[in-house]
Amino acid sequence: MRSGPLDGGLSMQTPHEFRSGILFLCILCLVVVGCDNKRHARELPAPEVTISLPVENEVTDYLELSGTTAAILSVDVRARVKGWLESVNFTPGQKVKKDDLLFTIDPRMFKAQVDLYEAQLKGKQAEEVLRETNLRRAAELLATGSISQLKYDEQKADEGVAIAHVGISEADLAKAKLDLEYCRVTAPIDGRVSRNLVDVGNLVGASNETLLTQIVNDDSIYVYFNLSERDVLRLLNVATPENLKATTRSTDIPAFLALSNENDFSHKGFIDFWDPQLDPKTGTLQARAIFPNDQGKLMPGMFGRVRVPVGKRKALLVPETAIGFSQAGSYVMAVNKDNVVEQKLVKMGQVVGALTVIEEGLNKDEWVIVNGIQRARPGGKVIPQKATAQKQSDPKPGTEGPAFSK
Repeated sequence: MRSGPLDGGLSMQTPHEFRSGILFLCILCLVVVGCDNKRHARELPAPEVTISLPVENEVTDYLELSGTTAAILSVDVRARVKGWLESVNFTPGQKVKKDDLLFTIDPRMFKAQVDLYEAQLKGKQAEEVLRETNLRRAAELLATGSISQLKYDEQKADEGVAIAHVGISEADLAKAKLDLEYCRVTAPIDGRVSRNLVDVGNLVGASNETLLTQIVNDDSIYVYFNLSERDVLRLLNVATPENLKATTRSTDIPAFLALSNENDFSHKGFIDFWDPQLDPKTGTLQARAIFPNDQGKLMPGMFGRVRVPVGKRKALLVPETAIGFSQAGSYVMAVNKDNVVEQKLVKMGQVVGALTVIEEGLNKDEWVIVNGIQRARPGGKVIPQKATAQKQSDPKPGTEGPAFSK
């Protein structure tokens, strides 16, 4: 209901009309503020980014494989004779040379055995001399007809038996001396010795050849890894025909090793062996590389990554900071002549130092955002600043590649 006119010519409004008016004013304010925000957004300046052309450089293609280290020589040192362990003559973990004394087994029983067989040998030798003398006399008597041929043959047989007894005694004495020598347990190879697995005072060699310790030669280290058939074919392409026809397949193909806590492949060696055939069950071939271990950082049983160079080629490279990732895959942001950003899906290759090889999706004359990719949006404008790419030759594995600077 409307009320009558008030003083001053104004009319009274209902509460509903009052609320409608307030709502209209609010909507009008929001529209004004929204327009002002859009105008403010349109006025934001384009972001500054750093751009550069891809580096065109010669790179080395590598096979990158997982492998495990193994000792060149590893020996279990065991007790060869039964006896009481008398002494341990090394410090666990030390370097030892071949024939260094490691353990001593109580030698007294074996020394007595040697003395016994020496005495028996002397007796058999004396008996053999007597039989030889008797045979010589029997020959003289046979010539004069004083004895029969049968008696002579008996003397000759006795002399042969005496010679055989001497031989048996000599063999027994040799074995006794060998057992006595085995009481001194020496290092069979140069290497690093493990701890003693048996303490002094224990009986060793009672039921079997007791394991006393182990020695590992770690002057150099083997690394074993498996190659797929495709990898084998690439590897054969870099092997020389002379090597493939050689009696032994040690090669001059270099190999580089990185341990599990290393980013660079700083250990350099070479492939010295691969199996003569692929395993038909797995379709792989086992190969081996050898690496020097002058610093002692390599130990048997470690995990490592092996790189084997298989060829060189020209490629385009961009720094890691230029590559982004999305559900569609990896991409780079390129800037066209109008300074508008274009997103380009690319196929990444291997990492070469600080750069990544781009296999597909990028041309060498396209400017790529190398710094500030997070500020760029596809279809938006940017203010580009050109960077200079410092080219360098293909770095060795693990070293830094070309760097970009402003």
